[in-house]
Order: sequence, then structure tokens, then C-alpha cells
Amino acid sequence: MSFSLKKIPGFRSGKLWKALIASGFYLFGLLTILAVLFPSAPTLALDKVDPTNKSSVSVAGKTYAGKPVYLLKDNEIIKSIKADSTGKFYFALNDLKDGNYTYTVEACNSDKKNKCKSENILIAIDQTLPIKPVIALPDKLPDDSEEQIVIKGVSEPNTKIIASVQSNELPVTTTDEKGEFKIKTGLVLGTNTINVKAVDNVGNESAIGGSSIDFNPAKYKAKVIRVIDGDTIKIEGDKVVRYIGIDTPETVHPSKPVQCYGKEASDKNKELVEGKEVKLEKDVSETDKYGRLLRYIWLGDMLVNEYLTREGYAQSSTYPPDVKYQDRFLEAQKLAREENKGLWGEICNPLPIPIPKQTTTSSTSQSSPSQSTQQQITTPQTTVTQPPTQTGGSYTCDCSKTCPQMSSCDEAQYQLNVCGCKARDGDKDGVACDSDCQ
Repeated sequence: MSFSLKKIPGFRSGKLWKALIASGFYLFGLLTILAVLFPSAPTLALDKVDPTNKSSVSVAGKTYAGKPVYLLKDNEIIKSIKADSTGKFYFALNDLKDGNYTYTVEACNSDKKNKCKSENILIAIDQTLPIKPVIALPDKLPDDSEEQIVIKGVSEPNTKIIASVQSNELPVTTTDEKGEFKIKTGLVLGTNTINVKAVDNVGNESAIGGSSIDFNPAKYKAKVIRVIDGDTIKIEGDKVVRYIGIDTPETVHPSKPVQCYGKEASDKNKELVEGKEVKLEKDVSETDKYGRLLRYIWLGDMLVNEYLTREGYAQSSTYPPDVKYQDRFLEAQKLAREENKGLWGEICNPLPIPIPKQTTTSSTSQSSPSQSTQQQITTPQTTVTQPPTQTGGSYTCDCSKTCPQMSSCDEAQYQLNVCGCKARDGDKDGVACDSDCQ
């Protein structure tokens, strides 16, 4: 008895392509029968669980749909579940404490736990807080409010450092292998509160460290709210600022009339700085006797005090110890006077008034009435310059004047600074008529 393939459906025609199709069909059927009779273990893929500071964690993964999945701890089943229709599953673990936990996940073909696939998973719970950062402030603070400082500190290695100054959060930095870090920041005027905390890679936050620092730089920015006169302004915070080293003609003095070129000086000052952000620079003194801040005023690269003096809106008026730019102001004043600018011009210093020539004739009688001599006395032509008054914006140079003869301390300082009357400064401290004006 012989066996022939031609007796099997798909092979009877003897055609090759039909035989190939039939072979594939019969092979697939065979494999299916073998899979049912002898099933293999299901696949298993677990999601990664990163270290965390949470006490609740989910263990999730994927296997065959509907297959039983077990969670084991120390070879004991603590949870079981069946995969959903897409093969996904997860276990919720709660009330975990700080430490490392190893679990085993097992996916099986049936509840009888035959043909199972297992994977281990490590769960790290880190609830230990990083070390509180300690910072060290610089020994010397900058003189300019636009300059930044560098704060050094130390905390736990490889942690993020989150810092803030006056509630303004700074860019995040990271500690190095030694736990050291640096923070670069600007400061605001007055007291600065600096807070620093460390955050590790799982989100644990340290206690807040920090310090406070008072910052009063020589140079700082401020917005001019209002111009009061040619040498006085009001800035934000309702503070009044008096320009150092110069004096403009009065326009708002309670006991003096409006002086020559005072309105022009006030208007120019208003044009330059009102409503603008300027930089204020302190010299030595903080305030004058009236409580006004004493400052140099910068508008970009322009020293406004110097500009007003150079253009003839102000004159140099130096009071030690605030003499940083005294030489610049004196030079600016010299040039303005030479060029007859502003208050040095004709508007405040009228031209001389000529006095007409006068002739006197007298006759002297001799013994003979027919003989007469006519004597002509001629007074030379002179000129008189009208002295500048208080409304003229300046004083007349007169080094013979003594301190009691001065109309004011401003005039005494004028005689010293402008006219060079050194006798008015006996102790050479830069203040004229010390006994009356200090």
C-alpha cells in the first residue's frame, strides 16, 4: 500500500502554486494545535519606576490579554490581577517608607501558574531632606547698583539650589561634587533678604537658609518725579535731591526773589531729567542741613551737574568734603564765563553805562581886568558797570569784602570759589567764613 500526496486536498491538481498554498495552510494549523496543547509562557514588559519621595507607587506593565499577573515580595504573592483586553495591568503600593524595595512580577498562562514569565523590579523611596544650604556674603559690596555680587555657599552634592532675593527667584544652579555652589545676583536699595534652599533629584526640599544684607551703593538708579528748580529734583519715594557742587539762580526760595537766569536753569533741568530714569551718585555726605539727599546726577554718560555749569545755567559751588568733581566743575565754569554763556552773558551782566564828559570853566582876575585866563578842567570819561543784584544771578567779585559784609553765605562761597578770594577761607577747608556759614 503506497501513500501519495495527490490524495491530499490542495495537492491533487499537481500544480506547484496550489501545493505551496496548501503547505502553508497545513503548517499554520499544526502550529496552532501545538500551541493549544503545549502553551508557552506569556511575554512580560514592566514600566520603569524612577526613585521617588512619594509613599505611594504604581507597578505597571503589559502581557497577554486576560492573563493572570502576580506581585510577589520575598517569594510570597501579595497581590494578583488579570491583564485587561489590551494586556495592561498595574499594582498600587501604598504607605511605603524611606528605603529600597525589591518586588517580582509574574505573568502566567493560567491561574494554575503554569508557563509563567517573571521580572524583578526595584523601587527606591528617598524621603531624606537635603542639607540646609549655608551661604557666605561678599566682604565688599559694589559701589554701583547695576553691578552684581557673587554669593558662595555649600549644601548636599549634586542638588539643585533655588534662591531668591526680595521674593524674586533667581536662575537655578547646582552644587558640584563637593556640595559647593555660587549665586550671581543684583541687589535692591536698602535691606535685601536672600533665601536659599536645596532640592534633590526626587524633589525633597531642604530647610530654607539665607541671610540679609543692607545695600546703599554710591551710584544707583531712580526715576525723577519732578524738577523743583535748576539744582533740585524730587525722585520716586518722595525724596528730594540737591545737586552737589553747583548752584543755580533761585526761583523758589522762600525769602529771595527770582534771580536772573533762574527760570532758564529750571527749564533746562526739567528738559534734561524730568520723568526720566537717572543715576544718582553719592560723594561723602548723605544729606544737607535741610535733609535733602546730596548727589551727582548722571544721564547716560552725561554728568548733569557739569553740563549745567558748562552751559552757563549754574556756577560752581563746592562745599567739602563733597569735592570729587570739583576740578571738572571749575573748568566748566571757566569755559562758560569765557564764552559768556547763560548767566555769564549780557542778560545778567549788562554792558557798562558811559558817563558824559563834563567841562568846568573858571576865570581868574588879575590886576588888569583886560587880562584874563580861562582855565578848563576836564573830567576824564569813565564808565560805571551796574552791579549785579540778587536778581542778577551772580555777585560782584570784591576780595576786600570781609565776612560780616557778605550778603549771604552763598556770596561768601562765591567770593572764594569764583573770585579766588582765599582770605575768606582762613583754615583752608574749602568753606568760606566758617564761623558764620557752618
